[in-house]
Amino acid sequence: MKKSHILGLLAGGLVLTALSPAGAQGAESALCEAPARSAAIIARVPGFKSYDLDLYIGKRTINEGVVIRKSHIDKGKIIIPPEGLYYSSRLGSIGTMTGLDVVMLGKRQPVVNEEYEYIIVKNRKLKLGESLKLHEDGSRLLQFTASKGHPYGNAANSATVRIMKASGNYYGTNFTVAISPTLKDFSSGKYNDGLGLPEGRYPLPADKTSPLQHNTYFTSSTYPSGQSYLIAEKAGMDEISIKEFGTPSLTRIWLSSAPRISGAYAPGDSAAAGGARVDVLAVSPSAVSLRLTEENGSVTEKTFRGLDDSSVLDYLPSSAHDRAKWQLNSPDGKISVQLAMLRPGGVVQNGRVFLDIYTDIYEIGNPQEWPSDPRFLARPDT
Repeated sequence: MKKSHILGLLAGGLVLTALSPAGAQGAESALCEAPARSAAIIARVPGFKSYDLDLYIGKRTINEGVVIRKSHIDKGKIIIPPEGLYYSSRLGSIGTMTGLDVVMLGKRQPVVNEEYEYIIVKNRKLKLGESLKLHEDGSRLLQFTASKGHPYGNAANSATVRIMKASGNYYGTNFTVAISPTLKDFSSGKYNDGLGLPEGRYPLPADKTSPLQHNTYFTSSTYPSGQSYLIAEKAGMDEISIKEFGTPSLTRIWLSSAPRISGAYAPGDSAAAGGARVDVLAVSPSAVSLRLTEENGSVTEKTFRGLDDSSVLDYLPSSAHDRAKWQLNSPDGKISVQLAMLRPGGVVQNGRVFLDIYTDIYEIGNPQEWPSDPRFLARPDT
């Protein structure tokens, strides 16, 4: 049976998609198709919830909602095409080790961990409006969305590509580049130290030649944005030539169906983690030792070192490799003990270590059938 609607966590949120409704089996999929601009918007739906969270890295509001795309009425029935109906729980970028929860059918569920892949494409050309598949199933696209002539007040033009999600929405970044012999390309590095002129005001007379004439039109043939980047060879009004494009993409996310257990613990303290127990063996400003004892008697110990080195925070929370350094996980992955490295004031204070403990952990692939209802497809990055 063909899956058609989404239940999803977007990085931005979690989205669930359901089976095609009767009568829609032959309909064209609404994957990567945005709702109509004239679509009705209901700001508040009875039973849907939102929560204000005070995270380690700032405040955030999480909420849930439902979106219907590309539906139509046929003989008195509402026909929703494949992937045209989705339940969405909004997140926002990396949530691991920040204290972030998601809303799953009204219930808050903590984010435990995330896994990504890095996608690189090379030597592609796109006509205006065309898309390049970043995922084989077409659930993420790179689209040539816009071009503009004379954006700098001369004969040059610019071109913009954007990443489209399965939900039909774009990620926020506009990768805008321009390439023209009339422009000075900052990507060359030639202007990293500026123009080589002393500070001051330099007139550009209307009737005389100036040394700066035609030399103050700047652009870039590359566009970096966080962990994504675009390198272009040509940027025409109707076609863009992409030398290379790179971007991360969420492949799996781990959630906990039980509330997060957070607290400060001194040496000798213990905390219950479901049927398991976490013992704090040692605490100092530079190192912490923990032991995890499970119900079956299995014991896992770990010593975390270098807590007093401020550089350990450089790539948190985005780097999975760096996050793993501060996690003690059970062999079956059902329990995770994490040092609260991003906590304001520090992870160790007054001889106590701040821990976040997660139990009843389950994972969601991108995409996969929803564990409790195979009629739905989960896309944790939409």
